[in-house]
Amino acid sequence: MRQFFFFTLGFLVLSNCMSNIEDQVPEIPDEPISYVNQIQPIFNATCGGGFCHTNGDNANNVNLDSYQNTVNSMGSSYGKLIVIPDSADVSPLVDKLGNTPEFGSRMPLSGSISSSDVGKIIAWINQGAQNN
Repeated sequence: MRQFFFFTLGFLVLSNCMSNIEDQVPEIPDEPISYVNQIQPIFNATCGGGFCHTNGDNANNVNLDSYQNTVNSMGSSYGKLIVIPDSADVSPLVDKLGNTPEFGSRMPLSGSISSSDVGKIIAWINQGAQNN
């Protein structure tokens, strides 16, 4: 009976860990992503809290209040553009949305961004970071 208890407890703990890992992996949509209709609203809702990266603010040289500002922002810590078209895996913007970014803290600092929205940002970048 005791072995059954520990086996069940271990299974539940591992199941919970696996569930948490899966929850953190964004689902990347297959359909085309629109910057204007999908990405800019995400930035407005999540990256501008406290006027950090929208509304004309430029925290750490990152301004996400327009397409031009987004693709031309060069994060002060990374020393390169934050959006690398067709390459979300090396884009600092995506790095900052992950659990353990190379520099500083995960963004956004205030609030959170859903894994669905992270998936849209990744898809948009991998689709060439178009102004559409």
